This record gives sequence, structure tokens and C-alpha cells, in this order.
Amino acid sequence: MKTKIRLQISRLLNERFKLNADGLEEKLSAVRDAFEKKEKKILDGLRKITGLSFLRNYIDVFLINPDNAPSISFPVIVKFYGDTNETICIIVHELIHNLMWDNNKNVNWSLKIQELFKDENRKTAIHIAVHAVLEAVYMDVLNEPEEIVKNIKQSQDKPDYRRAWEIVKAEGYKNIIAKLKSQK
Repeated sequence: MKTKIRLQISRLLNERFKLNADGLEEKLSAVRDAFEKKEKKILDGLRKITGLSFLRNYIDVFLINPDNAPSISFPVIVKFYGDTNETICIIVHELIHNLMWDNNKNVNWSLKIQELFKDENRKTAIHIAVHAVLEAVYMDVLNEPEEIVKNIKQSQDKPDYRRAWEIVKAEGYKNIIAKLKSQK
């Protein structure tokens, strides 16, 4: 099944949560233009890397201005940061979360990774898988290693993300993905 990512703004979401919507139309346009150029490559790469495909035909991604809450994966709500590439990296991050549990093979990589890394807390364990797949996308599919360097740097003030990156770098993203693909 071919999945389409629909980047959009929700006036209802912004009003309901009293979010600042200033400049969002322009930001959406910039992110959409950049993402559409990479979308097929990213989705095909995720399929190749994980062996998984999304169940849904469409995944709605709602773009908001930064606030005090983190971006989330369900529903996918992504904060726009000053950099379009960073925003796209966050979109890919949240899509990976979705693919880990909503996929054509009905496997839950979120549970598998927690089993593999029992000594880590849930958030760290899940982000080991997310970061491993993210690194594979940016290194092997998009050939944009600088985005991984930036993501690691931005994760330093988030202990669970920082720890997950430490493990991914120590064990290797390809090794972690191979373990996830082979684990029953």
C-alpha cells in the first residue's frame, strides 16, 4: 500500500489549544515544498530499512508553532522550528514511531525494542529504535549525515534521547535494526 503524508495546519487545533498560528501558512508552504521532494524517497527508505509498510493510506501531520509541549506521534503534531530540514527530521522521527506499531506485518517494534533493552526505561528503549531507523534514513537514503549530527546535538538536553543516541552509536544503527527485524 502506498501511503501519502498530508502536511497541514488545523485551525481547530490551534484554536482549541490556544496556539499561536502567526506565520504558519508560510512555514507550511516551505516545509511542504521541501518534504514533497523527499517524501517518496523517505517512505520507500523506511520500507526498505524496516521491511514494514504503513497500514494507512494517509497520515495527517499537523504543523504548529513551537510551544512548551513536545511534538507527538499520534496524532502526528510537529512543531515547526526555524529550520525546514530540522522540521522534516522531526516529521520522519514521528513517522517512525507510527511505523513501529502501525504496519502491514502487525508487529510492534516498540515492544520488541523494550525486550531487547530491558535495562533501559521505556522512553529510552523506544528511542533506540527510532534513532537507529532515523540514522539509516539520513545516512543510507537521503545522504544527509549532517542532519543526524544536528539531531544528536539537539538531544543532549533530553536525557532519554541522549542515552538512546549513545546506545545507537555504540551498537551501530544497522545492528540494532537487524536485531529488530530478526526478533520474533
